[in-house]
Amino acid sequence: MAPVKALIMRHAEKPDDQGDPNLSPAGRVRAKALVTWFPQTFGRPDFIFAAAVSKRSERPVQTVQPLADALGLEVHAQFADDDCAALAEALLSRPKFDGKTALICWHHGNIPKLMKALGAPAGSYPDPWVPTVFNLILVTDFLSEGPEVSQLSEPF
Repeated sequence: MAPVKALIMRHAEKPDDQGDPNLSPAGRVRAKALVTWFPQTFGRPDFIFAAAVSKRSERPVQTVQPLADALGLEVHAQFADDDCAALAEALLSRPKFDGKTALICWHHGNIPKLMKALGAPAGSYPDPWVPTVFNLILVTDFLSEGPEVSQLSEPF
């Protein structure tokens, strides 16, 4: 049991002020661009996940909220950034995700842990994630022999 596809991305650009939990102006532009580009590229996801809002960051939710609003979907943000193993377990074990497509927006520091928890082969994803990369999507297809990961860059 597993989703047919998980699309894992980092949140959009953050401001220079490390104390600011919001997206930068460039990040807001990226989030708006996802509204049309994402469905044209991948189709409509069945589920959208984002790392839970914390005092330090609301960026994952802010990145995918415009897309979720446009598609009439809920952003599931109940998993804390460092609780990526619980998200992976849910995706891989709950029947409601079987055969579905999930978009996951996370913090770059924990994306490698999330990919490992999803069973992605080492070397198929950046580890560590390059801190300056905001436009990479890890396209994870769940095949009978295990997850296969390809990488796609947003063109903006």
